[in-house]
Amino acid sequence: MIRFNTTNYGSLFGYNGYGSNSYSNTLYSGLSLVSSVKSGAYSKALKALYGKNNNTSNYVSSVLKNSKYKYDVDSELSGVKRESGELAESAKKLSSTGKNDLFANKEKYDPDAAYKAVNDLVTNYNETITAAEKLGNSVVDNAVTSMTRMTGIMGKSLSKAGITVGVDGKMSVDEEAFKKADMDTVKNLFGNNGYFGKSVASSAQRIESIAGQQELKNSGNQNFYGRNGSYYGAYNTGLFFNGLF
Repeated sequence: MIRFNTTNYGSLFGYNGYGSNSYSNTLYSGLSLVSSVKSGAYSKALKALYGKNNNTSNYVSSVLKNSKYKYDVDSELSGVKRESGELAESAKKLSSTGKNDLFANKEKYDPDAAYKAVNDLVTNYNETITAAEKLGNSVVDNAVTSMTRMTGIMGKSLSKAGITVGVDGKMSVDEEAFKKADMDTVKNLFGNNGYFGKSVASSAQRIESIAGQQELKNSGNQNFYGRNGSYYGAYNTGLFFNGLF
C-alpha cells in the first residue's frame, strides 16, 4: 500500500510549495478550474487517497456542485455581456453618419436596408432580455428593467414604425408596416439624433458594464476554511486539502 509521509497533498496537484511559479510537471499541473471540475479530477484523486471517508466524499461533492454553479453563472454573465454588446453595436450602426447614414437622403432612402438594421436591433434587444432572464442576477435585472420600462413608454411612437412592444417587454417588427412608415418617423427613432436608438445604446452599454463587473466579482479562486480553521485561498493548486484531514 502506498503511504505518504508528509501532509503536503498539494504536491499531488503539481505544486511543490516554493513560490507561485514552482509547479511541477504532473498530471494536474496544467488543469484549469473548469476542466478539472468537469473531468472529476479532484474527486478521483481524493477518493484514491482517502477511500471511503464519507466526510471527504461529502465535502468534495459540495465543492464540485458549487463550482459547477459558478461555471454556469459565469457562462450566463458572458452571454449577457455578449448580447448587450451586440445590441449597443446595432444601435450604433443605425446612428452612423456619412456614407453609412441610412437617413442622409430622403429621396434615396432604402426601406429594405433600414428594416434589416432595425430588425437586427430588435433581435439583439430581445436576446439581451432572454440572456438576463437566464442569469437571474438582481443587479443585471434592474438595468434590463430600466431599459424595458423606457421601451414601454415609447410604445406609441414605436408603433408608428410598425414596432410592437409585448407584455414581456420584448419587441417585434411588422416588416410591411415598417417599410410603409415615413423615413422621418424611423429617423427620429433610430437615426443619429434618434431618441429611442440613443436610449437603447446607453442602456445596452450599462447592462454590458454591469455584467462585466459581476463577472469580475465572481472571478478569482474560491476560498475555503479547513477543519483546523486555516484559510485556503487557492484551491486550484490542491493546497487547501492539506488542512482538511
